Amino acid sequence: MADTGSEEGEAGGAGETGAGGDGETDDVIGWLLPGHRTAPAEALARIQRLCAAWPDLHAAMFIVLATHPRLPRDMLAAAIKQFRPDLDAYTREDVVSLLTAIWNGGKSGFDAVLRTRANSPKKGAGGFSWVKE
Repeated sequence: MADTGSEEGEAGGAGETGAGGDGETDDVIGWLLPGHRTAPAEALARIQRLCAAWPDLHAAMFIVLATHPRLPRDMLAAAIKQFRPDLDAYTREDVVSLLTAIWNGGKSGFDAVLRTRANSPKKGAGGFSWVKE
């Protein structure tokens, strides 16, 4: 199945997604269906819109994690940090820990990691001089 490159992430014609073959549904949620490959620019634009749509940090991170399960968490963390100014004080590694806490521990795990990371001393850029934190 080829990526059409459209903003909506169309999955192709009816029946190609393996999710019932409803062409209208494929156009709307095709980018969420298993096997769909997303271009990085398309995923980044969606992550930006999702981060802006949810004012609550936990909810925004949860929806990004839930809708982009195939992307590595360090890439999700970097993308989320770009669009959430409330994460400026945290390193990318801190944001990866928050994503892991959301996945494994829900809201209570997220809150616990958020408290511990907020009080921990910050390190350098993790050895990547070209990465802007």
